[in-house]
Amino acid sequence: MPTTLTRDQLVALLDAVAADMIRDKDELTTLDAELGDGDLGRTTEWGFTAIREALAGEAGAEPDMGKLLFKCGKAFADKAPSSFGALMGAAFMKGGMALKGKTTAELADIAGAVQTALDALMERGGAKLGDKTMLDAMHPAIQAMRGQSADAALGAFFEAAAQAAQRGAEETQHMQSQIGRASWQGERSAGKMDPGARAIAMMLAAAARHAV
Repeated sequence: MPTTLTRDQLVALLDAVAADMIRDKDELTTLDAELGDGDLGRTTEWGFTAIREALAGEAGAEPDMGKLLFKCGKAFADKAPSSFGALMGAAFMKGGMALKGKTTAELADIAGAVQTALDALMERGGAKLGDKTMLDAMHPAIQAMRGQSADAALGAFFEAAAQAAQRGAEETQHMQSQIGRASWQGERSAGKMDPGARAIAMMLAAAARHAV
């Protein structure tokens, strides 16, 4: 079982994750309709379709893993003009910077890239842990990644992260939204899962399924 991620594996993994996210977009629409305007499924479809198109073109031929992720992030943000689209695009672009110059990533490199993405999102969006956002799934996922041994299988690495992210997403049901449109609901936002956090858990679960 692979314990590192090559550039070619990254391309295949991104494409497979994008396909799964497009397929399962309706779940995010339903969750988002309870807290916001219900457009997260459409945003997800547009953004991940853009990633698949980028991978089929110039980005798919990019040898540098960091630049590849940057191009995917830009494609997502350009084709999914929403707050989630901008944030997810930024996550890919900023996370990619941590892998600039690499053609193979160790597990610690992947965890570091996700941490870089989280830090960038906190700075860009002004959110912090506990504000009921995607950060509340990303943070426990990073901790789970860092808890894996350096020679863990790639699939097990992503599975641990996915499980931690899902627990984090479920914990958002006990939080009150502090950021964005969902914050308008005030106390009524409690008891509902944050759709952005669920999206992170879904992405990592898809990565676990397809990491080979």
